[in-house]
Amino acid sequence: MGAPLRCDRLSGTLAITPASGGCYLYDSVDDTCFEKDADGEVLKAELRNGGTLVSKVEFHPNGEKLWIHDTAADGDTVYVRLRTAPHGWSAVFCATGAQNPHVVDFDFAEGENVLIEVYDNSDATDRIASFSARA
Repeated sequence: MGAPLRCDRLSGTLAITPASGGCYLYDSVDDTCFEKDADGEVLKAELRNGGTLVSKVEFHPNGEKLWIHDTAADGDTVYVRLRTAPHGWSAVFCATGAQNPHVVDFDFAEGENVLIEVYDNSDATDRIASFSARA
Protein backbone atom coordinates (compact mmCIF):
# COMPACT_ATOMS: atom_id res chain seq x y z
CA MET A 1 0.00 0.00 0.00
CA GLY A 2 1.49 3.35 -1.07
CA ALA A 3 1.44 6.68 0.66
CA PRO A 4 -1.90 8.48 0.64
CA LEU A 5 -2.48 10.96 -2.17
CA ARG A 6 -1.80 14.55 -1.13
CA CYS A 7 -3.00 17.56 -3.06
CA ASP A 8 -1.14 20.36 -1.31
CA ARG A 9 -0.84 23.85 -2.72
CA LEU A 10 2.46 25.59 -2.16
CA SER A 11 1.19 28.95 -3.39
CA GLY A 12 -1.56 30.54 -5.44
CA THR A 13 -5.33 30.56 -5.18
CA LEU A 14 -6.62 27.92 -7.63
CA ALA A 15 -9.10 25.52 -6.08
CA ILE A 16 -7.74 21.99 -5.71
CA THR A 17 -10.05 18.98 -5.66
CA PRO A 18 -8.68 15.54 -4.75
CA ALA A 19 -10.01 12.71 -6.90
CA SER A 20 -9.23 9.02 -7.14
CA GLY A 21 -5.80 8.79 -8.70
CA GLY A 22 -5.05 12.51 -8.84
CA CYS A 23 -6.02 16.12 -8.23
CA TYR A 24 -7.98 18.67 -10.26
CA LEU A 25 -6.94 22.32 -10.51
CA TYR A 26 -9.72 24.26 -12.16
CA ASP A 27 -9.10 27.23 -14.43
CA SER A 28 -10.85 29.06 -17.28
CA VAL A 29 -8.95 27.18 -20.04
CA ASP A 30 -9.30 23.52 -19.15
CA ASP A 31 -9.88 21.78 -15.88
CA THR A 32 -6.43 20.31 -15.36
CA CYS A 33 -6.15 16.85 -13.85
CA PHE A 34 -2.78 15.84 -12.50
CA GLU A 35 -2.53 12.06 -12.20
CA LYS A 36 -0.87 10.57 -9.14
CA ASP A 37 2.88 10.04 -9.43
CA ALA A 38 4.51 8.59 -6.31
CA ASP A 39 7.65 10.75 -6.33
CA GLY A 40 6.51 13.56 -8.61
CA GLU A 41 5.73 17.20 -7.99
CA VAL A 42 3.39 18.97 -10.36
CA LEU A 43 3.60 22.56 -11.53
CA LYS A 44 0.82 24.80 -12.78
CA ALA A 45 1.59 28.47 -13.39
CA GLU A 46 -0.87 30.99 -14.75
CA LEU A 47 0.58 34.13 -16.34
CA ARG A 48 -1.65 37.18 -16.37
CA ASN A 49 -1.50 40.67 -17.84
CA GLY A 50 -3.70 43.07 -15.90
CA GLY A 51 -5.87 40.23 -14.60
CA THR A 52 -6.30 38.57 -18.02
CA LEU A 53 -4.92 35.05 -18.40
CA VAL A 54 -2.41 35.17 -21.28
CA SER A 55 -0.61 31.85 -20.81
CA LYS A 56 -0.28 28.88 -18.53
CA VAL A 57 2.48 26.35 -18.07
CA GLU A 58 2.07 22.89 -16.54
CA PHE A 59 4.44 20.06 -15.72
CA HIS A 60 2.81 16.66 -15.29
CA PRO A 61 5.24 14.22 -13.64
CA ASN A 62 3.09 11.20 -14.51
CA GLY A 63 4.33 10.72 -18.05
CA GLU A 64 6.76 13.65 -17.77
CA LYS A 65 4.82 16.10 -19.94
CA LEU A 66 5.24 19.85 -20.27
CA TRP A 67 2.13 21.75 -21.40
CA ILE A 68 2.36 25.35 -22.67
CA HIS A 69 -0.86 27.25 -23.37
CA ASP A 70 -1.06 30.59 -25.17
CA THR A 71 -4.50 31.75 -24.06
CA ALA A 72 -4.53 35.35 -25.35
CA ALA A 73 -4.35 34.93 -29.17
CA ASP A 74 -2.59 38.30 -29.31
CA GLY A 75 0.37 37.42 -31.54
CA ASP A 76 2.69 37.13 -28.55
CA THR A 77 3.68 33.99 -26.66
CA VAL A 78 5.85 32.78 -23.84
CA TYR A 79 8.92 30.61 -24.17
CA VAL A 80 9.70 27.90 -21.66
CA ARG A 81 13.14 26.50 -20.93
CA LEU A 82 13.17 23.19 -19.15
CA ARG A 83 16.41 22.05 -17.51
CA THR A 84 17.15 18.88 -15.62
CA ALA A 85 19.43 18.41 -12.65
CA PRO A 86 21.98 17.02 -12.13
CA HIS A 87 22.48 16.23 -15.85
CA GLY A 88 22.06 19.78 -17.11
CA TRP A 89 19.98 18.94 -20.20
CA SER A 90 18.17 22.04 -21.48
CA ALA A 91 15.75 23.01 -24.27
CA VAL A 92 13.39 25.92 -25.04
CA PHE A 93 9.78 25.43 -26.17
CA CYS A 94 6.83 27.72 -26.92
CA ALA A 95 3.11 27.54 -27.46
CA THR A 96 2.02 27.33 -31.08
CA GLY A 97 -1.16 29.36 -30.75
CA ALA A 98 -4.22 29.95 -28.60
CA GLN A 99 -6.23 27.06 -29.98
CA ASN A 100 -3.74 24.28 -29.32
CA PRO A 101 -1.43 23.84 -26.35
CA HIS A 102 2.10 22.71 -27.08
CA VAL A 103 2.73 19.40 -25.30
CA VAL A 104 6.24 17.99 -24.97
CA ASP A 105 6.67 14.38 -23.83
CA PHE A 106 9.86 13.52 -21.93
CA ASP A 107 11.34 10.36 -20.46
CA PHE A 108 13.02 11.54 -17.27
CA ALA A 109 14.09 9.26 -14.42
CA GLU A 110 11.66 9.07 -11.52
CA GLY A 111 12.43 11.78 -8.98
CA GLU A 112 14.65 13.78 -11.33
CA ASN A 113 14.55 17.52 -10.57
CA VAL A 114 13.43 19.87 -13.34
CA LEU A 115 13.77 23.64 -13.49
CA ILE A 116 11.14 25.43 -15.57
CA GLU A 117 11.88 29.00 -16.63
CA VAL A 118 9.38 31.22 -18.46
CA TYR A 119 10.65 33.91 -20.84
CA ASP A 120 9.14 36.68 -22.94
CA ASN A 121 11.52 36.13 -25.86
CA SER A 122 12.78 33.24 -27.98
CA ASP A 123 16.44 33.61 -27.05
CA ALA A 124 15.53 33.14 -23.37
CA THR A 125 17.09 36.32 -22.01
CA ASP A 126 13.97 38.13 -20.69
CA ARG A 127 12.92 35.87 -17.81
CA ILE A 128 9.44 36.25 -16.36
CA ALA A 129 9.52 33.51 -13.71
CA SER A 130 11.15 30.24 -12.71
CA PHE A 131 9.80 27.18 -10.94
CA SER A 132 10.97 23.71 -9.96
CA ALA A 133 9.23 20.35 -9.97
CA ARG A 134 10.18 16.68 -9.76
CA ALA A 135 9.59 14.01 -12.40
